[in-house]
Amino acid sequence: MTWRINSLALVTLFLLTATHNAHSIDVDRTQPIEIESDSAVIDDSQGFSTYRGNVIIRQGSTTLTADNISVFARERAVTQIIANGTPATFKQTDASSNIQNTSGQAEQITYKAKDAVLIFNGNATLAQDTNSFSGNRIEYDIMDKAIRAKGDQDSGKRVKIQYFPQASEPSSENSDSQTNDNLDQANPNEDTSS
Repeated sequence: MTWRINSLALVTLFLLTATHNAHSIDVDRTQPIEIESDSAVIDDSQGFSTYRGNVIIRQGSTTLTADNISVFARERAVTQIIANGTPATFKQTDASSNIQNTSGQAEQITYKAKDAVLIFNGNATLAQDTNSFSGNRIEYDIMDKAIRAKGDQDSGKRVKIQYFPQASEPSSENSDSQTNDNLDQANPNEDTSS
């Protein structure tokens, strides 16, 4: 079943605000939302909708997949979204290229609108460019761009972080002066007074 419903834009609003690429966010907001699922129940009067069976939500460069997704709203504004899957996945690529910038997966992905937080729970991973985080639970604070990760004390699994610092290139001024210094030191006995 495929749905193209603008009134359900709230379903993926969290997808647009959850990533760090402002250009992608602006482009995605103007794109139509496409929801595919085996079944859907939408009850606007109760502020609840649920999608079941290989659910795929796409808007622009953002995709959320899960076995089922539930959306809770109050006064037509999203309060919470819960995606369950084996795993549930989140992905956004830069709209100006095909490089994947942000992706995550977990047994459950929850968006809490009031706190502007994405919570990846159960075998969670989150990757931003080349950096990655894994643990039992990862919280991504959209406003502060802060990540909090927890291991699983019961199983003894710890948080793992792989971080690649950006390489800094020497400035051309420093390189030129170092090159001249090295040339002067290379032949200290050479007569340069001609």
